[in-house]
Amino acid sequence: MTVDIEGGIIKDGELARLALMPEVRDAAQTGVDLIKLWPLDTAQKLGNDAKYAEDLQVLVCRAVAEVITGGEIPMADAEFVYEGAVNIPGRPQSMVDALIDVNDAYEQMEDYSRNGDTTLVMAGAGDLNVGWNEKTVKDVAAALEEIEDAAGASTASGENESSDDASAPQGADVESVAQRLAVVLAAIDGLFGLVESSTDVSGDADAAARNATPIMLYINELCERMAIPRMYLTSQQFKDLVARYREASDSGDSEHGLDAVAKFVAPLAKAEWEKHHNDVVFDPVAVKKAEKEKEEQIKKAKLAEKFKDIPEDKNKPPVEL
Repeated sequence: MTVDIEGGIIKDGELARLALMPEVRDAAQTGVDLIKLWPLDTAQKLGNDAKYAEDLQVLVCRAVAEVITGGEIPMADAEFVYEGAVNIPGRPQSMVDALIDVNDAYEQMEDYSRNGDTTLVMAGAGDLNVGWNEKTVKDVAAALEEIEDAAGASTASGENESSDDASAPQGADVESVAQRLAVVLAAIDGLFGLVESSTDVSGDADAAARNATPIMLYINELCERMAIPRMYLTSQQFKDLVARYREASDSGDSEHGLDAVAKFVAPLAKAEWEKHHNDVVFDPVAVKKAEKEKEEQIKKAKLAEKFKDIPEDKNKPPVEL
């Protein structure tokens, strides 16, 4: 699908329609439940969130590297490179180099979420060595500026809205989160269109996915920029997303590609936001206590079942099981 950069890739009418989609609103509710945990009020929750962020970077970088290399990468290898390894005995150096490049790109883009500098995103895309041609680079750079304008406007709007829940952070209601998620979804769709139309990948689905890998990293920084939680797609999910987008947009109707993106990504965002929530509130002491109580209940039930047919001696004092 050819995207008219002059006409823009973020359209208010499409954003409003996306924000009303059931999948988007369902994800938004989960996002609200996660956002309401902030500010985190215990050292344990802060530590859990820091661990989640580290694990997410490893997972995302591994997924991107798998798309680039076309192979499966062990989690241990991704963790090893995240910790600073530049070679791994017994592993192809090309795989290690891909992981290094992706981690560099991830960290290159990180500051965009704080300062809105889109040149950082382009620099990160360069680290991935996807080989975009001059037209792609020019079009994507212009699109990122447009998305940044939309991101700033949407975030400002969300901060000015009031929630029905007085205890919730500003903008932490379903409507505002759905609107901000809609911007992310529209950005994915628009950038896919630019990369697809300005590079010659014809029927090569794997090449199309590789060309789009910078978007895979950028969407998380955009989520952060939009004050909504980050998301995670496995390498196969990202390939499937690109394939569905290409199939839907081949119809010539831009809404088809956009809807395909929204219906595919929103449930994945919901799942990741549920995981993030559970990771943050995880209390190992409480979990261990609950497991012990459950074991005791099972033991009591087994004893009761074992002795249920034995006549009760009314003169015998009661025994605690």
